Amino acid sequence: MTDFLGASEITARTEIMNLDNKLKMAQLQASKVKTNNLSETERLKEVCKEFESIFLGYILKQMRKTVPEDPIFGNSVANEIFYDMHDEALSRELARAGGIGLASILYKQLSQIAISSYNQNKNINGISK
Repeated sequence: MTDFLGASEITARTEIMNLDNKLKMAQLQASKVKTNNLSETERLKEVCKEFESIFLGYILKQMRKTVPEDPIFGNSVANEIFYDMHDEALSRELARAGGIGLASILYKQLSQIAISSYNQNKNINGISK
């Protein structure tokens, strides 16, 4: 029995690989941010914005799939690459300009978690002394 992948499964696997690559790029950018002389809150804000950018890029890509094929240019590989690059740049600009508010929501929740974790560690260390 041959292991044949249908077009939709190949597309899904390609999208997963693209998302994985974008996540790795975000992690790389987050590590670059960590090496700068930014405060913890500024680093957290940058990571939240990058996450929102990735999320918006995924939404844009899914929305583009609903648009009918362009009768003039068709569905060429070059056209697909162009739209992928366009969506990525657009998603970064959207996130930088405030986006849909996901970054601010993430920042609020993660900063509260970080503060409570810091206070817990401070109390534990204070008790053990």
